[in-house]
Amino acid sequence: MRTELASRQTALLLLYLGLGLASALIWVRVANLPALPAWHVEMITGQAPAPNQYRPLAPWLAEGLRQLLPRNDVFLTYMLLRALATGLALYFFDRYMRVWFRPAAAAAGALALAAILPFTYLRVVQESDPINLLVFVLAFWAMAEDRDSTLLPLVAIGTLNREATALIPAVYLLARWGQRPAKQVLGRAAALGVAWGAVYFGLLSLYGRRDYYCDVLMWEINVASWGPTVSVVLLFGVLWVVAVIGARQAPILLRRALWLLPPYVALHYVVAMVNEVRLFLPYAPVIIPLSWWWLFPEGLKEPSPRSPSSRKAR
Repeated sequence: MRTELASRQTALLLLYLGLGLASALIWVRVANLPALPAWHVEMITGQAPAPNQYRPLAPWLAEGLRQLLPRNDVFLTYMLLRALATGLALYFFDRYMRVWFRPAAAAAGALALAAILPFTYLRVVQESDPINLLVFVLAFWAMAEDRDSTLLPLVAIGTLNREATALIPAVYLLARWGQRPAKQVLGRAAALGVAWGAVYFGLLSLYGRRDYYCDVLMWEINVASWGPTVSVVLLFGVLWVVAVIGARQAPILLRRALWLLPPYVALHYVVAMVNEVRLFLPYAPVIIPLSWWWLFPEGLKEPSPRSPSSRKAR
C-alpha cells in the first residue's frame, strides 16, 4: 500500500514537472529571448535599472546553473529554471489544496492554475515570476497547515526575488488576528515585516538607488482603455466572482486574505501595468480554493480542528 501511494505521488510530481516544462516551452515561444543575455549580464553585474536590479535571486540561480551546464547556454538555463520553479509550484499547490480538498479536487485546482499560466506570458524579460509564485504557494500552504515558523525564511528568500512578498505579513496578521494571542500575532507579523524590510532595503543599499526603466505611475495608462482591465478579468474569469461566493463558507485564512484583494488590485493600477497579469498570480492560492469551495463541495474533506485556518471566520 505504501509503495503504491509513493508511486502515485512520484507520478504526480512528474506530471507537474512535465507541465512546468511544457509551460516553459510556451514561454520560449513568447518571450523576448534576444534581450535575455544582455538582461542577465546587467543583473548579475549589478548594472540593471530599477526595479529589476532589486530582484536578483533568479539571475543568481540561473548563473549558478549555467556554470553547471555543458553548453553554458543562458537560454537553456532560464528555460530549465522556469520549468523547475513552475513544476514545483504546481506540485505544492496540489499539496496546499489537499489541506481542505480530496485529491481529485486538489489536482483539478493545480491543473486549473497550470492552464492559466501561459496567459500570463508576455514579450518581456521578467524572470522573477515563477519563483514568486512558488514562494506564495509555499507561504499559503504554511499558513494553512499552521506552520507559521516557516514564513520567516520564505519572506526573506522570496524578497530577494521580488518585493511582492510584502503581502505575506499582511495576510498573516489578518488570518491570525483574534485566533491567537494579540502579542504573539503582532510579534510575528512585525518579525516578518522586519525580514522583508531588511532584505529589500539591504538590496537598495547594496546596489544604490536606480532610475526606473519605466514610468512609476501607471494609472492613466491602465484606465485609458478597457484592454488592461479585460486582461485582468480574463486571468481568473468567472472565478473572481465565484471566489466571493465561496468565501461565505471558506476558512479564515482564505476569507481574510480576500479582504486585501481590493487594495492589492488598486495599488497595481497605480504603480504597474495591469495588462501584465502575472502580477496577480500571488492571489491564485486564494481565488482558486475559494472558488472550489463553492464549485466542488463534494470534494471537501472533513475540516481539521487543529488549525485555525480550517475554521470559519465569525
